Amino acid sequence: MNRRLQQIVNDLSQNPQSTIPQASGTWARTKGAYRFFDHAGVTPEVILAGHQAAALERSALHQTVLMIQDTTSLNYACQEADSGLGRLGNRKDQALGLWLHTTLAVDEAGTALGLMQAQMWTRDPAKAGIAAHRKKRALVEKESQRWLSSFEESIRVAGLLPRSRVINVADREGDIYELFAKAAQHPQIGVLVRARHNRRLAEEQKGLWDFITGQPVAGQVRITVPRKPGVASHSATLELRFGAVEIHKKSSALKLWIVEARQSGVNATKAICWRLLTNQPVHDLAGALEKVAWYRQRWRIEEFHRVLKTGSQAEARQLETVARLKNVLAVDMIIAWRVLELTRLSRQSPSLPATELLTEDEAKVLCAMCPALAGRRALQLREAVRAIAQWGGFLARKGDGEPGPMTLWLGLLRLNDYVNAFKIYSKTCG
Repeated sequence: MNRRLQQIVNDLSQNPQSTIPQASGTWARTKGAYRFFDHAGVTPEVILAGHQAAALERSALHQTVLMIQDTTSLNYACQEADSGLGRLGNRKDQALGLWLHTTLAVDEAGTALGLMQAQMWTRDPAKAGIAAHRKKRALVEKESQRWLSSFEESIRVAGLLPRSRVINVADREGDIYELFAKAAQHPQIGVLVRARHNRRLAEEQKGLWDFITGQPVAGQVRITVPRKPGVASHSATLELRFGAVEIHKKSSALKLWIVEARQSGVNATKAICWRLLTNQPVHDLAGALEKVAWYRQRWRIEEFHRVLKTGSQAEARQLETVARLKNVLAVDMIIAWRVLELTRLSRQSPSLPATELLTEDEAKVLCAMCPALAGRRALQLREAVRAIAQWGGFLARKGDGEPGPMTLWLGLLRLNDYVNAFKIYSKTCG
């Protein structure tokens, strides 16, 4: 089974935007792949087990491990209605799909260490409209339970990493009281959530927003805001405030700290404003800066989801049943992580030899096909990655920065085609 999984991962890695038959290349390997995904003993947990074990080994080398969690939807519009998928929205005319909630381990520098958890589910059409009665239902019956399940995974990981500090990080949707209550039972595990609710505080019935706005500015930090479609990358200066608070729900109360990072010098409606709740003490500016640095790594999981959905074309898979789709999605997640880290390593260690990540044949073909590299016998990783990414649409202009995972992935597909042609020519002509 492991050998078959390795073969499937290799085939889909080299042809991530292809169908399984196209990637497999032969009918025998295609049939083997379909049998694998349909096997009763094959589950996403089984497929991800080896990757998660390796991720734990990588995580053990770091003092702080950020367990970043987030949700995305996968639209399988090409699937049949009887596939077992659910509607992504509440209307009957909305697309079929499933929901994916992942927990990605990342170090403080932003290196993605691996995928620690993947929760997948579909929404039962018979329960449409049930969200209107969510206040009457126990948390375990709600989709919100996924945030606590991720924190429980953080507890498990922390038990296996006695020398590392484990911090669970979530965006605004994870701002639920039960998550902080769970963290209070395990103070050795950190939690950091961007606040969504203007919660009531004990002191004079103040709200959370009024409290933090009334705190003095402790200092500033200058950050680089990543580019977005239509908006170039730019710098922003954030003013930092912090303080200790008690949040309340009915008769219970929890002690937390809040850090606000608000952009200065721009219109208030357009300013960046992060209000971060954490169970980790914040006593000074250094503590506030640390929490902001943790939150800034949250974008890594959004990038992971984008690579998964666009690079691997995960939403285009056609496997008839939801069980098979979940299994192939687990494979796609491993591949997406690999591409994400190839991009990262080329930025962190640009002077590494290209052959650290490319085969000898790939390096030779790259030099033969790129005029700027003609005649070269040794390549650095950064220049190889930039050359490959240009085949994927990266323009390499002065202000373009470094290539992203999407252009790199598309370029790797071209490189794979060229290498295959090179091998066929070598066998035919010598």
